[in-house]
Amino acid sequence: MAPTRTAAHDRPVPEGERVLVLLRAVNVGGASALPMADLRDAATSLGHADVATHLATGNLLLVPAPGSPATTGALAERLAADLADRLGRPLALTVRTREQVDAVVAGNPYAEAAATDPSHLVVVFLDGPAPADGPADLARYGRERATWSGTEGYVHYPDGIGRSKVTSPVLDRLAGRSGTARNWRTVLALRDRLAG
Repeated sequence: MAPTRTAAHDRPVPEGERVLVLLRAVNVGGASALPMADLRDAATSLGHADVATHLATGNLLLVPAPGSPATTGALAERLAADLADRLGRPLALTVRTREQVDAVVAGNPYAEAAATDPSHLVVVFLDGPAPADGPADLARYGRERATWSGTEGYVHYPDGIGRSKVTSPVLDRLAGRSGTARNWRTVLALRDRLAG
């Protein structure tokens, strides 16, 4: 379910400031692959400025075009529709401001994992707030641990992500929302690119 203009998690988009657009289910290969050059070209053709991508997994940075919606939820709705029209495929995405990404980094409840096991720590960027903040019960799946905090979830996979039973559909069900995950190193790199 896409966020609405009146959603409680909507944040103002600072004028002239770069935002992060996170596309869901964009893989490097296969049917859901989306060339990042095509994504950049589509965003640029819509009038957005300072357009860049990071990696090939749907991380788009841009300064919204003049006249763009002034909140993250409304901007996400507009971008999803406009980019889908340009690229000829449906897209699910969420938008975060630099301030929001800074707060995600500062709010990480798994500081030790971030320092010693960052490739197995992910942030799930949700399309709206989870029903409740705090730890999620993952005991039936294995040693993974997760904590919801507003519109984000932090998940540590101590035994690796590839074979874990804590998949994206499981996390979506637990959160009651749709989300897209990025590993900790990617989150830090995106934070730095937003600030740069």
